[in-house]
Amino acid sequence: MSNDNPFEVSSDSYGDRSGVDRDASSAEVSRRTIELLNQTRPWVQLIGVLMWIGVVLMALVTIFLVGAALMGGGLGGGLVIGLLYGFITAVYWFMAKSLTGYAKRINALSASESVRDLEDALEAQKNFWKTVGIITLVTILIYIVAIVLMIAGVGIMQNMFQRPGF
Repeated sequence: MSNDNPFEVSSDSYGDRSGVDRDASSAEVSRRTIELLNQTRPWVQLIGVLMWIGVVLMALVTIFLVGAALMGGGLGGGLVIGLLYGFITAVYWFMAKSLTGYAKRINALSASESVRDLEDALEAQKNFWKTVGIITLVTILIYIVAIVLMIAGVGIMQNMFQRPGF
């Protein structure tokens, strides 16, 4: 690299990540970074614990709904709702796992102050938000499909009642 171009970025600044672990053992994490993550941790833990409570309660509701549907002999609405609750429970389980993993990684960072633990904490946070993003996109897609099906259903119902003979 020449010094003629003041806008040129060195290969070890941003672009070249091939040797990312090369300096991780000797690098230090700033006290401010650790302090900010430590201030975040209680809120992360609170939401994580609330999510785990939600997972347990939803699992109980799932068991009740599926059990009631199977004992009642009906495989209709109760079973469908129970299975839907089971799916939502699994989704919340993944989110709670990611969030509590993030809080644990912040604890490890506080103890070690190593770049490796900072990266692990940020990866756990990334996994949480990735899960939330996927769930959001799937939910939007479900809403769109539901709206289209409702509009189609209204159209079918209107056609049925507008025919002569009804």
